[in-house]
Amino acid sequence: MTTLLELNDVVVGYGRIEALHGLSFTVEEGEIVSLIGANGAGKTTTMKAISGLLNLTKGSIRFDGQDITKTKAHIRVANGISQSPEGRGIFPGMTVLENLDMGTYARKDRTGVKADLERVFALFPRLEERKTQVGGTMSGGEQQMLAIGRALMGRPRLLLLDEPSMGLAPQFIKQIFRIITEINEQGTTILLVEQNANQALARAHRAFVLETGTITHSGTGRELLTNSAIKEAYLGVA
Repeated sequence: MTTLLELNDVVVGYGRIEALHGLSFTVEEGEIVSLIGANGAGKTTTMKAISGLLNLTKGSIRFDGQDITKTKAHIRVANGISQSPEGRGIFPGMTVLENLDMGTYARKDRTGVKADLERVFALFPRLEERKTQVGGTMSGGEQQMLAIGRALMGRPRLLLLDEPSMGLAPQFIKQIFRIITEINEQGTTILLVEQNANQALARAHRAFVLETGTITHSGTGRELLTNSAIKEAYLGVA
């Protein structure tokens, strides 16, 4: 396997408060890697550091062999890293099509953009049905589909998904995770932050448990699903 993403001794702080304490892990090309942990563990901070929205206090981040520690966020998008953020972050006053088009701002290949739009509509038929609807009038599940679709329109090699199941009804959660697996099977590497640990570990090739900015457990998704300490802390099994 080829290492696509590498975090080495990453430290990130908010003012004097250190949120990540020397975080190191890799994501191999073709994997789904899950980060699980309680609120405040540093999961979203990790994602923002990778996407370039937060500066590192210490350490480095490499993507596809290149040091991107100082690279601006929009350049990281152009280089193949797209994020579907926590809370979805769609443009509520724009239509579905306009939101999806925003994901292509770094691209010049209009033929490829058209093909990717067809791919997004194949993954999310609901978006095609509602392509002229304003994003802010859609349900939470539909908005999550739109956020993931917009990220895919950048044709990423690495897709960052931050809490894709947050606030969704059970039927939408199952659908979203089925589509996440499909996206990965189509060739996109995925780093998934998710509080629904059962779903996240069941889909993951590998996974890491974050606690207060430090990795405390790692292994395959299956290994962590059967780990008694993980089951008690995150899966609701005593």
